[in-house]
Amino acid sequence: MENTNQANQLNFKIAPAYKRLLAYTIDSLPIWLIIFIIGYMFFGFDEILSMRLNWGDNIDVRQQFLIVRNYIRDLTLIIWILYSLFADASSLQGTLGKKIMKIKVVDEVGQRITFKKSVLRNLFKIICAIPIHLGFIWILFNKKRRGWHDMVAKTYVIERN
Repeated sequence: MENTNQANQLNFKIAPAYKRLLAYTIDSLPIWLIIFIIGYMFFGFDEILSMRLNWGDNIDVRQQFLIVRNYIRDLTLIIWILYSLFADASSLQGTLGKKIMKIKVVDEVGQRITFKKSVLRNLFKIICAIPIHLGFIWILFNKKRRGWHDMVAKTYVIERN
């Protein structure tokens, strides 16, 4: 309770939701591009996609497509979580996208978050995504623009000075 009162007394300028979304987009594009290239070069995704588009009724083709697609999706998620985990706890206090958008991740008293807090925050993003991304959509309706992952880790995303 005391920490909540401390956070309410500090003059954080909470980052608007659109800046958080743009930061996420900036961070995601290079990751998606890298995974896309890896998928085509090493997993033959181009061939599997072509087969899926041409022979989509074939159950074996569908199954092969889904296996590779899920592998690529899971790899993308792991890379994004690891990147965010280290970036949030770094001296940048956030990802490159957050730096470009002039926002950062802080704890309840406005300080850089610990690695442990970053682990909690970023692993909880998986939970936020499961029910149709409701944990992230929550940012739009929360007065302090906090997603579930922010509330669990007791973090804020604020404007940089």
